[in-house]
Amino acid sequence: MLSKKLMSIFGGISSIILFVTAVVLDRENSWVSLFMIPFVVALLMSYVFAPQIDWWSFKRNPPDLPSLLGNLLLTHFPFYQNLSAANKTRFRQRVAMYLEARGFFAQRGGEEGEVPLDMKTMVAANVVMLTFGRKDFILKKFERIFIYLQAFPSPNHQYLHASEINAEDECLVFSGEHLTLSFRQPEKYYNILIHEYTQAFQLSYPSFDYPTFDDSIWDVWEKKQVIKFMGMPEEKIDLLGVSVNFFFKNPEKFKKLMPKGFEKFQKIFNLNPLQKTNPVIDKIIIEGIP
Repeated sequence: MLSKKLMSIFGGISSIILFVTAVVLDRENSWVSLFMIPFVVALLMSYVFAPQIDWWSFKRNPPDLPSLLGNLLLTHFPFYQNLSAANKTRFRQRVAMYLEARGFFAQRGGEEGEVPLDMKTMVAANVVMLTFGRKDFILKKFERIFIYLQAFPSPNHQYLHASEINAEDECLVFSGEHLTLSFRQPEKYYNILIHEYTQAFQLSYPSFDYPTFDDSIWDVWEKKQVIKFMGMPEEKIDLLGVSVNFFFKNPEKFKKLMPKGFEKFQKIFNLNPLQKTNPVIDKIIIEGIP
């Protein structure tokens, strides 16, 4: 990455600067120390703005996913499978950029570990699908993703559950077992990733006119199955997350049963999932970015 090259260069320079500065100060040659100040400032700036430099580099030369991860999407992710070749490329680039921009932390017995790359990709693919029609496709507020092996308790929900969002700490938490099941077997298991990231999207775009839903949304889903899979009581399950799951999983049926909700979601996400090869509606919104 560009910033790593710059930091490596400045790192070598910094050693020289610090040594020379120490000598200069010791000998009270103040004019030389003044000459060194711009270099010290440049070094500090390179560290402070390293993430921005990375992002600038990624936007100019978007990375692609390794073929193994691309095959994972091609095998298990219907939204990606149906895209045109050009949109598949843009989708993979966004997934790769999301993986670079976000921190993933495995929670194992009170200790943090490394999240497998395929599991990171499962998370990123769902975020990118949700934001494929938007400029801010990484949802800037939510930088950290914590993943437990299985269902977990938390301070906010002191019982075993599969996922949650913590708006105050700006992070999301998932059970690795549950997110893998919902990714690899989407017809059988409820998508907890879309469910939680819907709330992250809403918090990132609070000014949008989000539709409201009543219990009739459950006519589409097996309520007991969703409640059991998520490990949450019914009153704790956000119906907006349920409806967005429906919008992406079965857009034909959603449009037929809830046409007003479908129309609002099209505007909110700038996507029409019925246009499977080219779902973005207004390309001006995403113009100039991968």
